[in-house]
Amino acid sequence: MYSWFREQVCLIVCPYGRMQGVLLDKESIVVAYDYRRGEPRHKMKRNEDHGKGDCIDCGLCVRVCPTGIDIRNGTQLECVNCTACIDACDGIMESVGLPKKLITFASENGIKKRRKLHFTSRMKAYITVLVLLIGVEVFLLSTRSDYDATILRAKGMLYQEQPNNQISNLFTIKLVNKTRDSLPVTLKVENFDAKIQIVGKSLSVKKEDMSQGEFFVYMYKSDILKRKTVIEIGIYTNGKKIKTVKTNFLGPII
Repeated sequence: MYSWFREQVCLIVCPYGRMQGVLLDKESIVVAYDYRRGEPRHKMKRNEDHGKGDCIDCGLCVRVCPTGIDIRNGTQLECVNCTACIDACDGIMESVGLPKKLITFASENGIKKRRKLHFTSRMKAYITVLVLLIGVEVFLLSTRSDYDATILRAKGMLYQEQPNNQISNLFTIKLVNKTRDSLPVTLKVENFDAKIQIVGKSLSVKKEDMSQGEFFVYMYKSDILKRKTVIEIGIYTNGKKIKTVKTNFLGPII
């Protein structure tokens, strides 16, 4: 059952074969059967003299193929370039005393015209796009932050009137630590004279892990001039600021 399902994934789900039809041309290097050398097929014994092709029609290349195709019929949609047929054919060629690479990596024109790889404008374009994509990925990896944080007001919660002319809001925080060190975290409102009170235990996040928590922010009414006030919360670890997050503080309409 599992082997049948694996074959259906290669035939139906995997997008690789669909991409081949768009990206390949006659100069593309693929797993290919050298029909000029292999045909006509015939049965033979080791070191037997023959005037026909090198393919002994053993069918092993078909039996080892995970999608059940015959590579001798040419490049097909179902081929996933696993090279199982190359290994099987090389073993057979060695056992009958014939040169290897009857099935090998080659282009259609390479086999037909007996020539080496020829770089086409399409290949150059693909290489250029690939280099650009690798460059973008390297840039993103080298500039990524080791920490990430999201701070939002708690859902369904309004502001609360507090003593000493203060207003409080409840916030949730999600912390992501991409480093290999566990980090204790402290919070501070950067742009107002406000106090933060953590709900429950102190905030911390383990190495290569994510942590969530809740905290109250207390602000004086004199600092609240509109319905939503933007506050900046600094996130510190071991006395060093690692990130500043902006969020909205909800207050009464003055």
